[in-house]
Amino acid sequence: MSLKITDNIWCLGNRLFHFFVVGGRDAILVEGAVSGAVASLSRQWPALCPQPEVETIIAMHAHFDHICGIPHLLDLFPQARVAAAPYAAQVMQKEKVLKGFFEQDQKMVGVLREMGLLDQDVQPPQPQAIPVEIILRDGDILNSGDGCSLEIIAAPGHSPCSLGAYMPEDKVLFVSDVAGFQISDKELFPIFFQGYEMYMDSIHRMQGYAARIVAPAHGALWSGEHIPAFYERALQAARGAFDWIRAMSEAGIEHQQMADKLFKHYYRGDLCIYTPENINLCVNLLIKRVQECL
Repeated sequence: MSLKITDNIWCLGNRLFHFFVVGGRDAILVEGAVSGAVASLSRQWPALCPQPEVETIIAMHAHFDHICGIPHLLDLFPQARVAAAPYAAQVMQKEKVLKGFFEQDQKMVGVLREMGLLDQDVQPPQPQAIPVEIILRDGDILNSGDGCSLEIIAAPGHSPCSLGAYMPEDKVLFVSDVAGFQISDKELFPIFFQGYEMYMDSIHRMQGYAARIVAPAHGALWSGEHIPAFYERALQAARGAFDWIRAMSEAGIEHQQMADKLFKHYYRGDLCIYTPENINLCVNLLIKRVQECL
């Protein structure tokens, strides 16, 4: 996947893991993705014209599928500095956490090869830490060297360190995982792992930006009249999961039975790129977060 979405922005990587190159000379790279996706980016990079210098790499939040590509990105762009929210910066210094992340990253290499999205073997690194040189907070502005800017948006709910970013010049909004994971173009997996109300508030906040293009980290990008429908799917998915879990909880259904039902319902489509163990952890978090609200 190599797509010029505006005069100032390229989308690289593959359909499941996006990198957004903002700026034509001194660029900002939005998203860190996974090692297997960086292999795709490295092949796509020579076709960019003009070919920018990447000055900043934004880790949109500290989950494995958003930061494990960063060591390889720093090999490609050694001059770049990594930017992240404060909590993400802390996570990225924890050797034990990173060890587990890169074990999942290795499995993702195999998945991408099986899907035909990667035609080579990739060896994920085993870093003790990922350096973060720029701490990002809500309202911060990052500027490229050629008049492009990004407004940083704190967007908790999915994780304590979830960020969005808005480019006002082109009216492009990068939402990472703020609105959920796209199982398909018609359905999202709700991922309010930190908290339901915060998650809903963050989606509503994203709706307030005058965006021509909404760019999630995974799956389809949305423009024009399709944007309101995307947000409505995200909100309905979260409400639906909340109401379903609440009803099962009030009916006295045991936790494991609830988790099994949720897993069976959601584990399909593009969500199957993640291991069953990963998604089982996710649905257990959803149950926990809903029950905290009851």
